[in-house]
Amino acid sequence: MKKNTFIAIAITLVFISIIWIIFSPILFQDTHAEADQQAAHKGFFAPSFTLSTPEGIAHSITDYRGKPVLLFFWASHCSVCKATMPKIESVYQEFSSLGFEVLAINTTNQDSLSAAKAYFQAQNYSFPMLLDQDGTVTNQYLIHAVPTSYLINPDGKISNVIIGSGISDGFLRAQLNTLFMKGEE
Repeated sequence: MKKNTFIAIAITLVFISIIWIIFSPILFQDTHAEADQQAAHKGFFAPSFTLSTPEGIAHSITDYRGKPVLLFFWASHCSVCKATMPKIESVYQEFSSLGFEVLAINTTNQDSLSAAKAYFQAQNYSFPMLLDQDGTVTNQYLIHAVPTSYLINPDGKISNVIIGSGISDGFLRAQLNTLFMKGEE
């Protein structure tokens, strides 16, 4: 390849790249998060929401202020979710008398409502299952994978965000033991 041809191709590629960088945010606006929308993360207050159980009982995150809360986003087709929930139930049984709460938020907009209800009822979990039927809360928390867990302190601030299979019963117990020991001081 001649030197002049190579230079012409290189200049053309640089020019196309610059045009792409300038115009891609304009052409693909819908693929970017809104400027004021950030994922809920450690150290910040948990975004407020109200969801209902399959029986129609409303639960608002603000109802749980003063208690540690685990938000567990899940789906009935998620095998990791199903493997994690019995462990969460065990920890819930151990710490619920101290005020610990679990809200199992089914990503119903990406799941089958009947399958989610059937699974949850068959397992006889004692914490509530909330339905995010239109995906509002899933989008509010910018959930991209299930399971995703948020451990929220009694003051309403997020103390941990765990994506995937990282939430184990041992980890959760350790976090709660630390949290409840701080409360006794």
